[in-house]
Amino acid sequence: MVHRRKTFNPLEPSSAPRWYVVRSMHGTVLESRRMAPGTDLKRVFVTTMLAWMDAGWQIGEFSSVTATFFCDRPPERRMVSIDPAHPDDVPMGAARLGGCHDCGD
Repeated sequence: MVHRRKTFNPLEPSSAPRWYVVRSMHGTVLESRRMAPGTDLKRVFVTTMLAWMDAGWQIGEFSSVTATFFCDRPPERRMVSIDPAHPDDVPMGAARLGGCHDCGD
């Protein structure tokens, strides 16, 4: 019998904190907030999508596999996600891919 590893689900409750993060399409963090361990992440994901829709944004692509959705209200576009790490700890965008900003490497 082949044992398969359980598929990671980013919306399953966790004993670790998670972060609600809104980014511009350039990767700039516009908003973030820590969510307590044990938060119902599926509920947060769905209610957040509805809140953005109620605010006049059009939901585009979304994925519960990555806990991310994109929304538009021309000319703006946002990426909203539930992340397992603080947004400052995760390199995002082309500006952070160019090496160490402190030492020039």
